[in-house]
Amino acid sequence: MIVLGISETHCATAAVLRDGAVVACASEERFSRLKNDAGYPRLAVGALLGELGLSPSAIDRVVLAGTRIPSYEWMNRVMRDDAYRRRYYGVGLEVPRRGLTGRARKLGAKLGLLDSAPGKAALGDGARRGHVTSHLGLADERVSFADHHTCHAAAAYFGSPFTGSPALVLTNDNSGDGLCGTVSSARGVSLTRHEATPSSAGSLGSFYTLVTLLLGMKPGEHEYKVMGLAPYAPERETERAVTALSAVFAMAEGSPSRFEWRTRGPLYRALLEATLGLRFDGIAGGAQRVLEDALLRWARLARQRYGGERLALGGGVFMNVKANMLIADESWVGDLFVFPSCGDESNAVGAAYLGYLDLCAAAGANPTPRPLGPAYLGPDVRDAQIEAVIRARDLGSRYRVSEHAEIEAKIADLLVSDGVVARCAGRMEFGARALGNRSILANPSDHRVVDVINRMIKNRDFWMPFAPTVLRERESDYLLNPKGLASPYMMLAFPTNPKRRDEIVAAIHPQDATARAHILDEAWNPPYHRVIREFESRTGIGAVLNTSFNLHGEPLVSSAEDAVDTFERSGLPHLALGHWLISKK
Repeated sequence: MIVLGISETHCATAAVLRDGAVVACASEERFSRLKNDAGYPRLAVGALLGELGLSPSAIDRVVLAGTRIPSYEWMNRVMRDDAYRRRYYGVGLEVPRRGLTGRARKLGAKLGLLDSAPGKAALGDGARRGHVTSHLGLADERVSFADHHTCHAAAAYFGSPFTGSPALVLTNDNSGDGLCGTVSSARGVSLTRHEATPSSAGSLGSFYTLVTLLLGMKPGEHEYKVMGLAPYAPERETERAVTALSAVFAMAEGSPSRFEWRTRGPLYRALLEATLGLRFDGIAGGAQRVLEDALLRWARLARQRYGGERLALGGGVFMNVKANMLIADESWVGDLFVFPSCGDESNAVGAAYLGYLDLCAAAGANPTPRPLGPAYLGPDVRDAQIEAVIRARDLGSRYRVSEHAEIEAKIADLLVSDGVVARCAGRMEFGARALGNRSILANPSDHRVVDVINRMIKNRDFWMPFAPTVLRERESDYLLNPKGLASPYMMLAFPTNPKRRDEIVAAIHPQDATARAHILDEAWNPPYHRVIREFESRTGIGAVLNTSFNLHGEPLVSSAEDAVDTFERSGLPHLALGHWLISKK
């Protein structure tokens, strides 16, 4: 059985499930080169079918995530049009506190008579289905729709390594199909929803997004910067901000629990007025504390009501690795799985799982959904493509170009001497985290590489930490992980071992010494594992600094052409492209 799952909202994504196993997944932004591109992911679908050698006629079912989504044009406009985004979020003190127009529009949207925001019209099922059928030539009946948060829950549970064991499943995001959170129990191939929290009163996602905007960052994209800034705030400044922010937004325990705005009128104005006079880092620290406290209280309540020692998490709020770290530390959590890149892009995988279960039920077959496994699910970068790019761009006339049978050893040599190497090899990883195949690597013990990468390559904000890839067999040397939780997707943060912290000092948060670690098993990526093994043989360090191979504000590279283009537009000294090494003279 072949199922194609599709998410059309921000960071539109396609996923292919074959007989219950995820065999391909990639986001449209990697091919369109437009960050967080929304819409029908035509390029991603084409690339995945080509990678697998599948024709559209082989697809048994296409499942679109979400039963109600805004127009593609609106989703891209609110991400890219700064003037419109300011109007949409009501940025500025000049916005009136209350207005009949705003209340009337919200009521009209609730009754289905008006758009909830100018231009934010819902996209009809016929139009959404039409994009699929016209592209793939499939009959209408092969295309179906699935609830947004059910997709999040399906990805989190069926993608987990729990293999049918009982688990508590939590989803939490800004909003999807009118909800911002759900609590479910799962066992075998069944998901039973207990609670659904409406997003109309508010959501943790919307709160954190508005704080991101308040701090002068890009909402829907730079929330991770707020999380990175938070530990720099002195405790006194954090507490002041918590008090101010809690007067505007808070969790209300109930069944279901709610995440509520406590003020009426324009929300941005309410946050601005509440935080006037507070320090920049204090606001970030306060927002992070409010989010952590709410998530912990909510998770504890869910466990008290419905039980469960295994926890599966999905939805964009759980991209917050610091909150995930605190949840993992709860005494009742025996095992934890956070779906990789668990924003709306993950719903393509959840939709595919749900489509597979439906097909099995219709055929009277026994479903066997497989855990996600390694995230290297995008197109491969092959020798012929690399050679074509090297010739077409005449790279040999401008750079040192050489081929190496043992490229991993050569990368390790460069990490020891020059410190920074970009690596583009094998199949592209799915999601927001680079996991070695589309990564910039550096010596984690040399703190100077942080400035080099930020100044010459990434142009990141000075407070943002980098992250390490740690060999599974060296995990205890660097990380404090008493429960032995797996972290193959960089979705958890860990305290670090002070005894050997200096060996990964460039790859940890400089303020709180935590690490958003990628723990690497050899079987999941043997070539990348060899790179770190070779580096270890030269230095004794079983880890490398690993950051995404892209320029700031751009998607990760996908193809050999993308890799070369980014190499040429940056200060990168070396590019390991498959078995080829390209170095600036």
